[in-house]
Amino acid sequence: MDSSFIALNTESILDYLDNDAGIREGLRKAYEIGYRKVELWHVKGPENGASWMPFLKEAGLSCCAIHELYEEVAGDPAATIEKALSVGAPYLAIGRSRDTDWENADSVKKFADGLNELGCLAKEKGVRVLYHNHNTEFSRFGERTGLQVLFDETDPELVGSELDAYWVQLSGANPESWCRALKGRLGILHLKDIGVVLNTPDSFIKKYVCRAVGSGNMETEQIVRAAMEAGCRLFAVETCTDWVNGDSVQTAKDSFTYLAGLKTDEGKDGV
Repeated sequence: MDSSFIALNTESILDYLDNDAGIREGLRKAYEIGYRKVELWHVKGPENGASWMPFLKEAGLSCCAIHELYEEVAGDPAATIEKALSVGAPYLAIGRSRDTDWENADSVKKFADGLNELGCLAKEKGVRVLYHNHNTEFSRFGERTGLQVLFDETDPELVGSELDAYWVQLSGANPESWCRALKGRLGILHLKDIGVVLNTPDSFIKKYVCRAVGSGNMETEQIVRAAMEAGCRLFAVETCTDWVNGDSVQTAKDSFTYLAGLKTDEGKDGV
C-alpha cells in the first residue's frame, strides 16, 4: 500500500497525550515510523486547549481528520468546523451520539437528520462529515440494521462513512460487504485487529482483544482491497488498547509495517 494512504489516530498513542512534552514525543515517534498523517482524537490534546497545528508542523505531520462526539459538535457546529479548518483537516468524523437509541428507528432517523444538517454546514466550508461506527449500530429493524437506516436516511453528498472494520466484525457483520455497500461514501477506514487470549484448558469461551493490524484474525488484506474498490484512500490505524508488550509505539509501528507491505495494486483495474 502507498504509505501516504496510512494515518494514525492519536488515540493509538494516548499514553503520550497527557501533556505537551508527551504529545511532541508521540508525534515525533509517529513520524519516525513512517506516518505522515494523523487523525486527531477529541479526548486529549495540547494543554490549555491550544491548537494542534504547531505540534503537527514541528513533527512534519498533516491532519487528515478530526474525531469528535456528536452532542459536543451539535452544541456549536461552527466552532468544530473551524477547528477542522484550523488544522487543515478535510474530514470531520463523528464518533457516536450519546442520545441515539439504536434499537429505535425513529431515534436513528432523528440522528440522521442532525447529521444531514451538520454535513450541509460543513460542506459549505469545504469539510466532509463522516460517521464512525462501533457495534451498537447493528441492532436490526426487520431487514435493516441501525447503521443501514442511518445511511439510508442521510444524504450521500453530505454524510460519508469512517467505517471501523474491527467493530463491524465484532457485530457479526462482514467488513468487506460494508466497504462495498458504501462505495463512494467511504472516506476513511479504521483498522485494528482481533486476537484471542486466555487459551487455558479451563477457559471454554476465550476473550477477544485488540491486536496490531495484521497480527490478528481479521482478513485485513481483503478488507483493504474492498475499501479501495469503494474509493477509499485513507486507512487510519486505531490500536488504542492491548498494545504489544504494553508499548503503543511498537503497536503503531507493527501496524504501519504491515499495511505498507500490502500488495494492493492501487490505481490498477479500478483499485
